[in-house]
Formats: sequence, C-alpha cells, structure tokens
Amino acid sequence: MYNYLDLDFEIVSIKPMVIRALVDDEELTITATPVVLKVLKYENNYSIWVNVLVSTKTNKPRPGPPQCNPAIVMSRPAKAERMEVVNDGVLKLRLGDGSEKEVIIKPTNISFYPDYRDQFGSPCIVLNWSVFWR
Repeated sequence: MYNYLDLDFEIVSIKPMVIRALVDDEELTITATPVVLKVLKYENNYSIWVNVLVSTKTNKPRPGPPQCNPAIVMSRPAKAERMEVVNDGVLKLRLGDGSEKEVIIKPTNISFYPDYRDQFGSPCIVLNWSVFWR
C-alpha cells in the first residue's frame, strides 16, 4: 500500500465558473462552483478530488417535462447561438502541511436541452469540465 497522507484543508476563497450562452433566443447564465472532496499527498505530489455544483439561470423560465435526469442525454441537444466563458472556477486552499494550492475548473463541453426543465424553469444542461491545480 502507498504511504500517502490524507490532508486537512481550509478554503481560502472560491470563485465560481460562469458561462453565458444564448440558446433558442433564451439567455442563460451557468454557474459551476468547485467543491473539494479530499486532498491526498504522496511524497511531493498532490491529488485533489473535486466535484462541481452546477446551476442554470434563464431570462425565460417556464415549466417543462419532468426535471433534469440522466435520460435527457439520449435526446438531441440544442446548438448554442452564442457562448462565452466569463471566468473559470478558482478555489484557493490552505493545506494541512502548510502549503497552498489553487484549483482551477475549466469547461470542456456543454450540452443544452431546452425542452427539459429543472424545478426553477431553467433548461437542463450537461457540463463537462477538467480540473487543474498549481
């Protein structure tokens, strides 16, 4: 078994990833907030386990079929007319060993499903992302 350390960590600051998109004449703001699950250290290497909480806001909320669920990916996504990454997600951590790390979340793909809605009337989306740290 590896001799790794399970490090405690303190969140110093959080800046969510923000994406603005126009889909079927609907203005969307997608916010993705990084959440650290675990930090491991092996020798001088770190492994930072991250998940992302995603929320979508629309300027045209409306009811739709049942809430977002994994079955929506079987339907065809809509094409975004315009999309802009306003900022990447950044999370600054202070680790139990005294070091500091910056976790960066970058979007890799986003699919929009305007025919399906969440409980707030925003379209369902699927956001793929990558995590980097320094």
